[in-house]
Amino acid sequence: MNRITCLVEDKPSHTLMGEHGLSLYIEGERDILFDTGQSSLFAENASILGLELGGADAAIISHGHYDHGGGLRHFMGINDSAEVFMGEGAFRRRYAVEDSVKRFIGIPEVKSERINFVGETLPLGDGYTILKDFGGRFGRPAGNRTLFMEAGSGLVPDSFQDEIVLVIESGREVHIITGCSHSGILNIVEAASQLFPDRSIGVLAGGFHLSGDVSGVARGLAEFKVREIYTGHCTSEEALHELDDILGNVRPLRPGTVIEL
Repeated sequence: MNRITCLVEDKPSHTLMGEHGLSLYIEGERDILFDTGQSSLFAENASILGLELGGADAAIISHGHYDHGGGLRHFMGINDSAEVFMGEGAFRRRYAVEDSVKRFIGIPEVKSERINFVGETLPLGDGYTILKDFGGRFGRPAGNRTLFMEAGSGLVPDSFQDEIVLVIESGREVHIITGCSHSGILNIVEAASQLFPDRSIGVLAGGFHLSGDVSGVARGLAEFKVREIYTGHCTSEEALHELDDILGNVRPLRPGTVIEL
């Protein structure tokens, strides 16, 4: 049995603070912190919930944006043994550019022998797999168009080659944990389905970076027969409600939300 607890999401709950970002804590055969949000708030909320992050076995940073990995240095300070998994290139300098205004949105580099850079799909054992390789059959979020990374002396559109997600095997299902789904949520679900063709998709949890064709995404998720969806952060409230109106199985992620797998 695995349990997922949301530590950080954009909106607060009645007992926990929120911030723009995402952090989820998975308890099971291994205890894994998935993303840290942008500050130490993930640890403060974990303490209020009675979760001891110092005993976590691993941390996974889904991609190189501050609202998902900004608390990494703090985590490594309170946990002196956990391995950290990040996609190759996660520390590249990244920016949002809108109306000719450039804003740094990357993660300050942390140097440690505990950090493992993932270049391809990586089984961790005990039913946990870091999924790295995504196709592009379904396209990517329109919001990616304002996101860039440094290359040479200039900026290029971010390829999000560093993006990783966590897949958890449980019985006849697999569950997918994602950060922002910049690679496209349907591409991510398809990649997980192809990696585990004999299993159905149980829970899909994380941010989807939705804009535009929400109904098209909903139809795709229905075709993949995703059993239950928990989303928030970069999935707008409007998109969340539209997804639920179509699918009927979409729940909001909030600090303190617990998902039993």
